[in-house]
Amino acid sequence: MYPNVLSLDAPLVAIVWMYVFAWMWNVNYVEPLLPISLGLVVWMVYALDRLLDWKIVQDRDFPLRHLIHQRYAKPIIAFIGVSALGLVVMALFSLQWSIVQTALLPLFATGLFFTISLFSPKHQRVSYSKNLLAGYAFAWGVGSGLVGLMGLPQPINFLKLCAPEMLIFGLLCVINITAVDLWVDGSEELDDEAEEWALTMPLMALALFSVLMMRRAGHDHHQPFYVSMLIAAALMYVVNRMRRELSAAFLRMVADLILLIAAMFFFLMH
Repeated sequence: MYPNVLSLDAPLVAIVWMYVFAWMWNVNYVEPLLPISLGLVVWMVYALDRLLDWKIVQDRDFPLRHLIHQRYAKPIIAFIGVSALGLVVMALFSLQWSIVQTALLPLFATGLFFTISLFSPKHQRVSYSKNLLAGYAFAWGVGSGLVGLMGLPQPINFLKLCAPEMLIFGLLCVINITAVDLWVDGSEELDDEAEEWALTMPLMALALFSVLMMRRAGHDHHQPFYVSMLIAAALMYVVNRMRRELSAAFLRMVADLILLIAAMFFFLMH
């Protein structure tokens, strides 16, 4: 549980999938600072989100990952400050300016996410608008640095972040975040059967889109990506059916583990 408790699992997933997209988009050179900056940004967002959750709703029974961030809030905030300063220095003096420009879209989505977090109902268990923004902010963050390295005109850079493979990956990220909310906290509005369908329907849509795009891709290098999406959807469906037999700690961990397994299959198929 250490990667999850210390908010290290999401940066690991982001970096692994960045290399998936680098391979799929034929990005032959990835700046050494790009995975470092991506990992730092994702870690900062997750750490700030957990600190904000605890600050807004203090009378809730939080999981261990929130309690750790509460207990060590001062050193975590200090490290966030140092990380933010390091990112500014990298953006100004080391990273290509096209990478910084393309990163504006995920940064904008992240800003909207935190704005909704501040003004949403304090005891709301599942916020689908927050999860939608968080999922696509994560997906766009994974791809934005690579798009910036392609040397495309800036408007086309943003269109590349709306490519079918990026939209499908973003949908998987949204489902991943929503699954943890429903598996661990449940929904106040939905009964058990409705909760199950709340994940089953998006997973079916993800699988359908992946099959359609896989048929369109034929035998090119995009096909393993859509197969990995199908594998992730199948694993999420199995865990969703078994969720009542699994511990909350395992469910929090397995959601990100599924993304890593899907990436592993992508590399194996290549």
